[in-house]
Amino acid sequence: AGHFSNANVPVTLLDIAPTELTPPEAAAGLTLDHPKVRNRIVQAGFERMSKVRPANLFNAAAAERIQLGNLVDDFERAVRGSDWVIEAIIEKPEPKQALMARIEAVAPAHAIISSNTSGIPIHLISEGRGEAFQRRFLGAHFFNPPRYLHLLEVIPTPATDPALVERVQRFAETVLGKGVVIGKDTPNFIANRMFTYIESDLMEFAIENGFSVEQVDALTGALLGRPASATFRLHDIVGIDVAALVTQNLYEMIPHDEDRAVLQSPNMSAVFQTLLDHRLLGQKSGQGFYKTVVDEKGNKSFWGLDLQAAAEGGQVDYLPPQKPRWASVGAVREQPLADRLRALVNAEDAAGELIWHTLAHTLAYAARHVPEIADSVADIDQVMKWGFGWELGPFETWDLLGVAETTARMEAEGLAVVGWVKEMVRSGHKSFYRVEQGDEQVYSLQTGDYVPLPQDSLTLP
Repeated sequence: AGHFSNANVPVTLLDIAPTELTPPEAAAGLTLDHPKVRNRIVQAGFERMSKVRPANLFNAAAAERIQLGNLVDDFERAVRGSDWVIEAIIEKPEPKQALMARIEAVAPAHAIISSNTSGIPIHLISEGRGEAFQRRFLGAHFFNPPRYLHLLEVIPTPATDPALVERVQRFAETVLGKGVVIGKDTPNFIANRMFTYIESDLMEFAIENGFSVEQVDALTGALLGRPASATFRLHDIVGIDVAALVTQNLYEMIPHDEDRAVLQSPNMSAVFQTLLDHRLLGQKSGQGFYKTVVDEKGNKSFWGLDLQAAAEGGQVDYLPPQKPRWASVGAVREQPLADRLRALVNAEDAAGELIWHTLAHTLAYAARHVPEIADSVADIDQVMKWGFGWELGPFETWDLLGVAETTARMEAEGLAVVGWVKEMVRSGHKSFYRVEQGDEQVYSLQTGDYVPLPQDSLTLP
């Protein structure tokens, strides 16, 4: 809602209506029918969105373009008057399906209808709806915070009108300033399929090998050409409950995935459950993998969850910041990203072990799931850059580490590399990307050779 209003598009934002009074409301003599009570939940969400830093809104005028309401009193009026209806409710198919039935009954014939789901297959959400609804329905997955993350995954179903897909893409690029990647209607699409695996695998490795929250974030943020939110702080931003639900949903929907068990890794699952049991959901609850500690002088510090205590005993303890250091990291911190990565994957210390583990498993997983989740390696690279702020995508990283050398190391360590990558190397193609007579090209699984790369495919806006 904030991002649309930034683009000068008026928005109606609806949320659920409360079913019971809060103690202050009861003390004030209010009833469930009072307007302040009816819109309490949407008002709280709006205020949180308006106040968070970095700011979601350009200015105060943007806030004024957002009209608030609830899904009982304002639903029919709001939907009938809209050109685009975007659903962003709880990540469960049944409530989404029920809401789509309500939308179908009142939406004007010209309105686009979409879901902002993080990963539930789009065709499941539209199950049971009529043909006209199906033709104007698609996934439109915005990344949070939408003002700052460039990616919009647009996911059509086989029934979606291709002209509608083009219309949404054009509007998103020219009005909303988005980078659009057309995704396949597979569980978690491209970005969250990759992200959920990467984070699950990394967390399990970290907990199993005694790393702290602070150490992991020091190694997986700017050092790797990624945002400072790194791993655990990013989960606090996303929400522990959302991350846990997305992970569980994905596990249930990909029985064919040989890496599926990673999503239910015992240590990681125990840590998530500990946080959920204590309602420590991250930024929105004020505490999650991190908590803010203020000393008697008013100085703030950020303490990280004791991962081992949470995994082994379900305890919520926080460790004071230690400013972790590794000789390998100190030696390359000021070097260009490509040089840093080449050095760090070969570092013979704990930092090097963690970095090599997460990069190697990321590369192998990405390759195993082309073309299941994306036809082109460039699409996977693009979503990781636009959606998560990475400087380099997995296949770009593989190129700079050396495809043949890295593949040989993975296999020597027992990490399977998919056949098409090995065949690419055997046939004399040394990289996923190349520049030929000034033209950028990318290796294509479909042709077994290089094809032209769209002009903007390797360039952040």
